[in-house]
Amino acid sequence: MLAPPTTRGLAIRVLRQLEQQQGFSNRVLAGHLLAWSADLARRDRGLVTVLVYGVLRHRARLDALIDAVADKPERIRGRLRELLRVAVFELRELARPAHVAISQAQAMREEVDPTGALRGLVQAVLAAIDRDGEALDAKFAAGKPLEALALRWSIPRWLAGRMIKQLGPERALARAVALASPPPVDLRVDLSRTTAESVADELRAADSRVQIELVEGQPQALRVRSGGELTHSPLYHAGLFSVQGLGAQQAALALAPCPEEHVLDACCGMGTKTLHLAELMRRRGRIVAADASSERLAAHEELRHRGLLDAPELQLHTTEADLTQPDLNAVDGERYDGVLLDAPCTGLGNLGRHPELRWNCRYEDIATCAELQRRLLERCLGRVRPGGRLVYAVCSLEPEEGPLLVRAVAAEHGWGLELEQAWTPELEGTDGFYLARLRAPT
Repeated sequence: MLAPPTTRGLAIRVLRQLEQQQGFSNRVLAGHLLAWSADLARRDRGLVTVLVYGVLRHRARLDALIDAVADKPERIRGRLRELLRVAVFELRELARPAHVAISQAQAMREEVDPTGALRGLVQAVLAAIDRDGEALDAKFAAGKPLEALALRWSIPRWLAGRMIKQLGPERALARAVALASPPPVDLRVDLSRTTAESVADELRAADSRVQIELVEGQPQALRVRSGGELTHSPLYHAGLFSVQGLGAQQAALALAPCPEEHVLDACCGMGTKTLHLAELMRRRGRIVAADASSERLAAHEELRHRGLLDAPELQLHTTEADLTQPDLNAVDGERYDGVLLDAPCTGLGNLGRHPELRWNCRYEDIATCAELQRRLLERCLGRVRPGGRLVYAVCSLEPEEGPLLVRAVAAEHGWGLELEQAWTPELEGTDGFYLARLRAPT
């Protein structure tokens, strides 16, 4: 039987898997935490999470610090590189005392260096960063805008260049800084059954650690700054709130479905927006939720119970369907009053919440996603009744995936562009999110 890993050892395992096999950080991390749940206290699980996400957010900067002080940085690779990244993150971001960070790193080093050959290297690198780290960070930040974003703020160079070109140096820096910190957790309250104030009061009363606030202009939204395991709350299991980013909450709001309407949730994923549509429709009408993934659709069974989606006046039909195909009989072949298309995308608006995308996403992926998004959008236009509306949404702020695509398709097909919104990390403190509402010709 394998000995249970230490917190830092488990963090290194997760980081190695993400670097070697890619994947989504939340899923890989959750799998490891579940596998060792019996051996890790809640506090230890929290530290593993902080270390994994912190290293992913700051990886290029951590590497730059290591390489700046190491005699032969090319020799530092694999688990040793990951070990040092974790230790340097603790030194520079968690303000861990040097002797603690170094001793923990040396303990981990013994797993990959039984002969002790690397003891001196680990000691020297971490001692140098403890001594010179602040000056090195200042040097990185003072460089040319591209260098500052790439080194100090760990934005891939190709993306840093795009950000500077699109936003200008100052706003690009503001976005990079915002993406360096974990975003808050946003909740969406079911206003058909309760109020945000009531939910906030009950969550605070149940757990004094919860720091939660209302969001101005968003009566359905709450923002959690810290504390508590919210998905364990009876309010969550009763469907009174869902966990959903503030930007993503706007998609169903922009479609504004009414009771008795027929609505298509194209690319519905795990159903969070499906549930929001049902709430806005007061659970009266017809919703078809379609997705190409049977795995994602499986999550809808839990939503049916939690979200009261078996209401007698609500017809909810889920179907596995590839909406890029010309034959859309899988979504009943009908025309809908409203279609919500939350399209697959690069996810580059989510670098704060999914920092692994910094290192997994490539420049070429933008064009690949834009091609798929165009096919989906054009197919979905054909599912809207005359005078009906379609909301297109992506968790990306890249123009090719958002305004450039939407405006071109709307013009080509004679649709009206009624609304465009962009929610950004630097201005709204959210994940990056773009949406547009189109109106079908009559």
